[in-house]
Amino acid sequence: MKAIWSLLSLLTLALAQGVPADWPDPFKMQFQRLQPSVIRPTEAQLSNGLKVLLVEDRALPFVSGRVYLRAGAIFEPDDKVGLSGIFSSVLRTGGAGERTPDQVDEILETLAATVSVSTDNLFTSVAFNTLTENLDQVLQIWADVLVRPRFAQERLDLEKGRALEAIRRRNDQPTQIAVREFVRRINEGHPAGRISSAASIQSITRDDLVAFHQRFFKPNGAVLAITGDFNTQEIVARLERALRGWQPGPVNLPTFAPPQPKPGIYFLQKETNQSVIYMGNPTVTAFAPGYSELDLASRVLGDGFNSRLFLEVRTKRGLAYATGGAQTQGFGWPGFIYGASISRVEKTAEVLELMLAQFRDLRERPVSQEELELFRNSILNAEVFRFTSKQAVAERIARTQMLGLPPDYYEQYIRQIQAITPADLQRAVQQYVRPEQFVIVVVGDKRQFDRPLQSLGSVVEVPLE
Repeated sequence: MKAIWSLLSLLTLALAQGVPADWPDPFKMQFQRLQPSVIRPTEAQLSNGLKVLLVEDRALPFVSGRVYLRAGAIFEPDDKVGLSGIFSSVLRTGGAGERTPDQVDEILETLAATVSVSTDNLFTSVAFNTLTENLDQVLQIWADVLVRPRFAQERLDLEKGRALEAIRRRNDQPTQIAVREFVRRINEGHPAGRISSAASIQSITRDDLVAFHQRFFKPNGAVLAITGDFNTQEIVARLERALRGWQPGPVNLPTFAPPQPKPGIYFLQKETNQSVIYMGNPTVTAFAPGYSELDLASRVLGDGFNSRLFLEVRTKRGLAYATGGAQTQGFGWPGFIYGASISRVEKTAEVLELMLAQFRDLRERPVSQEELELFRNSILNAEVFRFTSKQAVAERIARTQMLGLPPDYYEQYIRQIQAITPADLQRAVQQYVRPEQFVIVVVGDKRQFDRPLQSLGSVVEVPLE
């Protein structure tokens, strides 16, 4: 406590005497960019075709691994939407190998280890974390979950019940409604725009889980990232033993036409004191030509307190509780640029017009060099956070390989960000951002709006499902 008071006294004295004349101006100081050390995993391939990325790290007695498989939500049958989420849950909780669900949980708890499963639109991943001394035991459980799941019926019933309850409650929050409907509308015609229903969840059977596993869980179509306290040659042999019996096979992935959204204003009535607005249009796939410019432009538009949407809609006018925007990454189909606001319900139409005006201004007037540098630096300064852990790096490289990106895709992106001029940014925005073709979703209470949404264009009223 005395040390703290001494420090405060020194700071008070310094402030009272003024800043010394020879101190540099903090706003003019220049620093070299940090150059994180590059982590390059050792690559190996098991006899069954599984590609393995290995990074030794002897700092702590832990080992972590995650295998990625192309088994995401876009590959679900049209009449089984919601299958991949239930599949990933029951894959982990439904027992594995000769062990019941409770036995798997009990052993992992005893060993202070974890095995987890997650899924998204493209991938399902199965991960483990363990103390080095328990590696063989945990590897066997992880391998059983991955290769020999039991899909216990009672756990399937439990997950279906949870999914049905989530559907029952998914109209409780206006923001949840807006996000769901915006993603649905902007991805219309593509599996990424589908949403589950009570009927699709109720139709899912254990046979569906088994079929999904048999179709997509092939070692020759997967990549495993593993880091920690191990010897590379020894752990490759351990993996061969743990995964024996996992046979390779063809993985025939369907292809899909790109989304074909229908522009317009989609309104959903919800009695609330706030309105939620989302707007935008599809653009390009991630790291394709134009992506870097759009990413930077979207940050100028909606990334943080200094962004145009925040300054204009919230700071200057006080019309929104939250506002922002971004350019999403699309892999296999285009991402989209969007803006969003949670606004005062009685100012809904005004906020919607202001948001559209910010998009149009990005098209019509070049961004200033000062504004560009501010948001360019926010991207460049964040680069160091890509190297927070060796496991994170190994997993990112695994995903890069699964997505078919070049190994130096991010370095190319950084070089492009460094080279972008205001004219480059404006050209990309004029080419890809089309406010007249926006999908606009509004959730709110129209009885409280400042004026009807029809004054802004044609409106499709969407019933809450």
